[in-house]
Amino acid sequence: MASRPPRLRLVEPDSTGPLITQEGRPPERRAPIAFGPVVVRLLTVGWSITVIAALFDAFAALPQLPFMTAMGMTAVLVAGMFALTREGVPDWRGDPAVKPVEAPPTNDLLTDLPTFNYFQQRLSDEFDRTRRMGKQVSVVLIDVNNLTAVNKEYGVKAGDEVLRHVARAVDGTRRYNDVVARLGDDEFGVLLLDCADEGVRAFIDRLEDRLAKESALVEVAGRAVSLWAGICSGTATSSPQITRADDVLESAMADLNHAKQDRERRRRLWLSA
Repeated sequence: MASRPPRLRLVEPDSTGPLITQEGRPPERRAPIAFGPVVVRLLTVGWSITVIAALFDAFAALPQLPFMTAMGMTAVLVAGMFALTREGVPDWRGDPAVKPVEAPPTNDLLTDLPTFNYFQQRLSDEFDRTRRMGKQVSVVLIDVNNLTAVNKEYGVKAGDEVLRHVARAVDGTRRYNDVVARLGDDEFGVLLLDCADEGVRAFIDRLEDRLAKESALVEVAGRAVSLWAGICSGTATSSPQITRADDVLESAMADLNHAKQDRERRRRLWLSA
C-alpha cells in the first residue's frame, strides 16, 4: 500500500507560525540564555549581603539592632527595586523592558500634514482633556474653493500647488500647540486647543487675510501664473452639553456645508444680476 504524501498547510508570507513543508516541521529554535541580567542580579544580591555583613561586623552590640535593621532593609529594598522594575532594565525573563514609543503620525504625501485618522484621534484626546479641565476645544473645517475648475483650466499640477499653498497658509497661521491635518481632497481640519468662539473667529480672519495677500505660484505652459485661493470654513466649539467628540466634528461639518451652499447661492445671484 503506497504511503500518503504529507499534508501541506498554506501559510501567508507574514505569518508568524512555523512553515510546514514536505520535509516536515523545522526544528524549533530556543532563545539564547541572556547571561547579562543574571550576572547583574547576582552582583546585586552579593552587594546586599556584603552591606548587611558589614553592618553586623561594625555594630555587634544589641542596642544598635534598630539601626542595623534599617540599613539592612534599605539595602534589600534597593536591590528589590532594581530587580523588579520593568522600565529601562531587564525583567525576570532576561528580556530588556523597553518603554513603548508612540508611532509618529502618517503624513499626507502632497502637503506633509497629518491625515484624518490622526486628526480624529487627537480630537478625541483633547476633547476628553478639556472636558475634565472645564475648558474648550474648537474644530475648524476648511474647504478650498473651485479646485475642480483650477484642475480643468490649468492642470492637476496647478491644483496640487494650490493645495500645498493653502496647507502652508493654514499651518503657518495656527498656534504652536494647535493641530492641522488634511482630511480629504480639498479639505483641511484645525484643532484650536483651549479656544473659544472669539479665538476661532480671529484664526479664520488671519487665515483669510493671509490668503488674500499671498498667491500660489504655478507654471503653466512655461510661464508663471499666480492663483489666488479662496476658502469656505465651518466651525464648532465644545461645551458642557456636548458629551462626544464626534458631535463637535459633525457640527463643524454641518456648518461647513451651510457655508458652501451659501457661497453657491451668492455666486448664482451674482451671475444672474
